[in-house]
This record gives sequence, C-alpha cells and structure tokens, in this order.
Amino acid sequence: MLKIFNPKLPYLKYVVWTLRIAIGATFILSGIAKVIDLWGFVYKIEQYLNVWGVPPLRTIVFMTALAISAVEFIVGVMLATGSYKRLSVYIASLLMLVMLPLSVYIVIADPVEDCGCFGDLFVVSNTATLIKNIVIVGAISVLILYNAKVKGLFHRYTQWMQAVICVSYVLLVGLIGYNVQPLVDFREFKNGTSIFSEDTKSIETSFVYEKDGQKETFNYNNLPDSTWTFVERIDGNDVASDNDSGLVITIDGEDVTQDVISDYGEQLLLLIPEVDRADISYTYTINEINRYIEERGGSMVGLIATNEHGLEYWRDISLAEYDLYSMEDTEVKAIARGHISLVYLIDGVIQWKRTLSSINDTLFSNVNVVDALSLLYFNGTRLFWIITAIHAGLMLILLIFDKFSVRLRRKICRKNKKKNVTLQSEKTN
Repeated sequence: MLKIFNPKLPYLKYVVWTLRIAIGATFILSGIAKVIDLWGFVYKIEQYLNVWGVPPLRTIVFMTALAISAVEFIVGVMLATGSYKRLSVYIASLLMLVMLPLSVYIVIADPVEDCGCFGDLFVVSNTATLIKNIVIVGAISVLILYNAKVKGLFHRYTQWMQAVICVSYVLLVGLIGYNVQPLVDFREFKNGTSIFSEDTKSIETSFVYEKDGQKETFNYNNLPDSTWTFVERIDGNDVASDNDSGLVITIDGEDVTQDVISDYGEQLLLLIPEVDRADISYTYTINEINRYIEERGGSMVGLIATNEHGLEYWRDISLAEYDLYSMEDTEVKAIARGHISLVYLIDGVIQWKRTLSSINDTLFSNVNVVDALSLLYFNGTRLFWIITAIHAGLMLILLIFDKFSVRLRRKICRKNKKKNVTLQSEKTN
C-alpha cells in the first residue's frame, strides 16, 4: 500500500473527506437528476430493455427507477457527511459493480444514445461515462480501506434520523414529479417559453361574450365568468412567422404543425404518448375540458403517438369532438410527462403542464369556478426549492441537535465521574 495512505499520517482525514465529498456529490447529483424526472428515467430503462429484448413491465420499471434514484441520492448524502461509514461505501461499491460493466458494454455496443446517468440535466458521452466510473471505483476502493477511520459529521445515534429525512425528501420529489410533472424541467419546452421561434409575433385577440342581451368585448386578462355566453373571437392583424418549434405533427402523412399549434389565443394540448396505456375512464373528463375551453373561445387538440388506426381507435372510445393528430412518441414525451397530460398555451406560450390524473375531474363542471385553467397553474421549480430548503433546514437542525446532545452527554458524564470520585474519596476517609 502506498505510503500516502498510511492511516497514521495526519492528513489522511483530508484525503478521506475530499473523496467523500467528491464521490458523494456525484451520487447526489445523479440521484436527484433521475428522481426529479422519474418518467425520463423510466423511459431510459425501457430503452435498455427493448434493446435486450426484455418486455418492460411499467410497474416494475417504475419501482426500479425510484429505488435506484433514491439509493444513489441517499448513499451520496451519507458518503458526503461521513454517515454509516461502512454501509454507505459497501452500497456504493455494489452500485458500481453494476454501473462499471454496464458503461463498458455501452461504449462497445452503443445500444443507446447516452447512458442517462444524469437524466436530462446534462448528457455525458458513453466514453466520458466509462472514465467517470473508473475514477469512482478507484476512489471507493480507497474509502473501503479508510472511510471508517475518519469521523463523520453525525454521530451514530442520530444517523437514522438523517436517513429518514433523506428518504422522505427523495420520495416526495419523485412522486410529485411522477404524478404531476417534474418539479424542475430540464427539457426544451419549459413553462413560460414559446413553442415558436423568438421572432414570432403575438396576435392580439379579443373575445365577444353576451349576457342579458348585451354584448361586450374582453381580452385574455379579463375574461368573464361562466354566466356569460361566448359569441365570437376577433383575431388581430399581425402575421406570425413560420413555426420553428421543432415539432412535427402529421395527418395522412402530411406535416400540419403550423395549422395545429395556434400562435394566438388559448389552447390546450392533450398529449398521449402511449395510446395503449391511456386510461379510457378519463375520456369524460377530457370531453368536459374540451367543452370548457371552447366556451372560452379557445380550442383543444389531441397529439397522440400513434398511426391513423390508433387515432381512429381513440376517437371511437373517447367520443372525441376535438381534432386528433399523429406525433412522434419522443416529441410527445419531450413536451410533457405522463400517460395522459395537458399543456395550456396562451399565444403559443406554455403556461402550465400537468398529468390528467392530477386534475380534479369536477373542476371544469363546477359553475362556481370562474377560471379553472388559472387554478391549475403549477410552479414546480419554486416548489422544488421550497422542499429542498426544508430538507436542508432539517439536516442543519439535526446537526445542531447532534452536536449539542454530544456536549450535554459529555458534560453529564464528567459530572457523574467527578461525583463518583468524590463519593469514593469520602468513603475511603
């Protein structure tokens, strides 16, 4: 063994802490990037399974994706803080026993475009992934020998609380992202961005509503309540530039993207990436939503990753009165996540995205709700930082409690020891 790793050297703890933080941070980043967008990780696992000819079972794949993401994040936190010094290193070693051979296989066979190590946060080439994993294995080898010899931030009796906090955090982030939308969107079509090119001009549109025989004109910012009846929409005169969204929507094999995606007015995109997995029990809710948006002067279109036969199938089982179009499944999945999802646009700008299962099915039929679409606004990034701040705050409080309880315990022990010495001295006298 090299002399630099002699456990008696005073700077051993600096070497160990450097490796703990570096490897721990890598696992944390990898885990949190995957758990934020569990759908993306599920799709990546299914890509591997399809290459290997293994039929993917979605429930098992989901549980696997959640488990791998959570374990990577939790092990990373434990390594970075020096908790569970032996167990965390052993689990990291087991992970690398799988990841290193897999990265070798990816470099040789090139079955997928990228390994998906960091989700859609950033793409690492297959060769860079192999080099990264070799470095990690080398660092873990050192930690196996010396990690237990250097103290961590938390003492043994509080480490289980640290683990509970980390498990709660990673499950909350992952399940919200899976059931609503990823809290942080790493993809192209984020909330607040236009699906058209930057030089696209916004067209000012007005809406005419009628109530008690009187007609009034409204714009997007002051639409009336449900007691008003929609009459007509008045479009502006500005001309929009060509669509540069990168999307390709087809009907009968013809690209009709510019005709489908409206660059003015309100529009809902119904996205179905896998029509065979779509829950047909939601068809009534979808039709209610379509009725609601049409009464506001907007429109809804269905974008389904299927062929013309699949479109007819969905039209028949859902009794769809909205237009349906074919789209590549990768593009549907890139816009929003979920078996069925909705994207709300105003002038071609994405306002929010949600899975249909996260929407109350009575919201659009409730006459007391003035603007149901605004109520569904979902700021995932803000929620992510709130949850992360709470997690960090709990970890800090636990650390303070840990240090305080240790000092208190030592003080009590010294006091008891002094008392015992005094009693022993009095007894001797």
